[in-house]
Amino acid sequence: MTSKSNPLGKKLGTTVTPGDRLGNILALRNKGVNLIAGNGTYIRHGHMYASITGQAITIVVQEEEDGNNSAENDGNTKWIVSIQQSQQQQPQSAYAKASTTICPQVGSVILGRVTRVVRPSYAVVDIIAIVPTEPTNNGQSSTKKQQPYIIPFHEPFAGTLRQNEIKPQSAIELEISDCLRPGDVVLARIHALGGEKEFILSTAETELGVVKATCESSGYDLVPVSYKEMECPVTKVKEGRKVAKPRAAA
Repeated sequence: MTSKSNPLGKKLGTTVTPGDRLGNILALRNKGVNLIAGNGTYIRHGHMYASITGQAITIVVQEEEDGNNSAENDGNTKWIVSIQQSQQQQPQSAYAKASTTICPQVGSVILGRVTRVVRPSYAVVDIIAIVPTEPTNNGQSSTKKQQPYIIPFHEPFAGTLRQNEIKPQSAIELEISDCLRPGDVVLARIHALGGEKEFILSTAETELGVVKATCESSGYDLVPVSYKEMECPVTKVKEGRKVAKPRAAA
């Protein structure tokens, strides 16, 4: 439950990951709370999301009593919401400062959040970060020998994941809702360029697919049990997903 003293509710102070929803901007505004996106967060379709992994924190902005009655200064309490990374994550955060000059490219592996599933043909994905390969000691890049890290984008890019690009050699009869659902966080590869500022995605590799999903009934994170199913740790209900094979750590 949120309030003017805690606009994030249970999310405040907890560790969040890219794609986690932090709050409903419009609903909170009606309660006298304005959320402002700080470091590691962004706003999309009326909701605030995390773009990096870390602890969700808030800072209240004191209003100046200058008599200004504009929409920008409506007397509501304003909070800057940021994601604070641990010391182990700070070197990655320093590298991520260049994310404003980096754009997704064909062949790039990205982290995205499914925003909409249009049955039976495709899913709409917010591309929120790029997962580059790290250089090895001999100067060659590798994603298998070292743990991949992410570079979040300041604003998400639009992506489309088509039915026939979800699984290797996918058949047209594939039921897309058995592979991913709105809110899922996925690893995908940019397969091609679509329309203006749109990217065509693919998860047709074993290491690509859903990396985080939430149980629709309990709200708990699902746990992978196979390459095509995830299970709720509370209700034990299984849901179909195209599960990404975990990448080997360094």
